[in-house]
Amino acid sequence: MKLAQTRTYPISAEQLLSLLTSREFYVGRYDILAVNDYCFEQCEQTEQGFVVHIKRNMPINTDRIPGFARRFVGDTAELSTKFVWENEGPSPYVGRYSVTMAGAPVTIEGVVRIAEQSVGSCEQHIALTIDCSVPLVGKKLAALLAQRVEVVLEDDYQATLRYIKQS
Repeated sequence: MKLAQTRTYPISAEQLLSLLTSREFYVGRYDILAVNDYCFEQCEQTEQGFVVHIKRNMPINTDRIPGFARRFVGDTAELSTKFVWENEGPSPYVGRYSVTMAGAPVTIEGVVRIAEQSVGSCEQHIALTIDCSVPLVGKKLAALLAQRVEVVLEDDYQATLRYIKQS
């Protein structure tokens, strides 16, 4: 299942990239989102680019999951989110994005592109592919997950805007 979104931010592409490659930013955004159970696996420049790798435990509300899908998820999930940013040179900046869920047959991979929109603002284009390797019901599970991913992306966007405003 494919998912694409575009977001506008009231800062330059370079400033947004600076935030998205900052440990302080993620700590602040998680504070805004009231997320406490996370850890940084990596947040540093490497030969591949700037890597931000965060693991996070998150509760799963199984009430919203159809019966056929409940056996594939537990009450909590360990999410491993990794960005690898190509952060050299001028915008557009490109990041490869991947999310895995421990014990779940699901992967989310994609590309995030940050480009100048006008003076003092930029756009973030997100293109993701959600795959579920469960025979017969994998596409249904991926579609359900896509709905949840859209909510999470919107929550992250709103928290990022609040962080920018507070900074």
